[in-house]
Order: sequence, then structure tokens, then C-alpha cells
Amino acid sequence: MDWCVEGSATYPQRKAMFEERKAHMEAEIAHMNRALNMLKFKCWYYEQAIKDGSEDRLKELIPDHLPEEIRKAYENAHC
Repeated sequence: MDWCVEGSATYPQRKAMFEERKAHMEAEIAHMNRALNMLKFKCWYYEQAIKDGSEDRLKELIPDHLPEEIRKAYENAHC
């Protein structure tokens, strides 16, 4: 980049560029974490449905009566 050649006068521009990239990356990570939480919930959900042979019991659990870790994943996926 030309900014490196220009020296310390471009520090503010460089910092702003990295702040912008950081904010973008944090937004992407948040989106990916929501997707991961949904996958965790769905894996648990279908594991239980397989054990139960149906989804009937599970539908009654959502969202307030889920196991704590699964409830948190469910809530994080829906925020």
C-alpha cells in the first residue's frame, strides 16, 4: 500500500481501515455463531425425535422447557 510509503501521516487512515475490517469481521462472526447455534439446536432436536419416535414431546418444550444449554443455543439462533 502507498500508505506505508507515506509514513506516519497515514496512521489515522490505516487505523480506520482496520477498524472497519474488524467491525465487518465481528458481524460475520456473529452471523456464523447464530447459524452454529441453530445447528446445535437442530442436531439435539432430531436426536431427541429419533429417540422418541416423533416430534410431539419436543414441540411442547420449545422454547421455555428446553435443557438450559439447548435453550441458550435456541435463543442465540433467534436473536
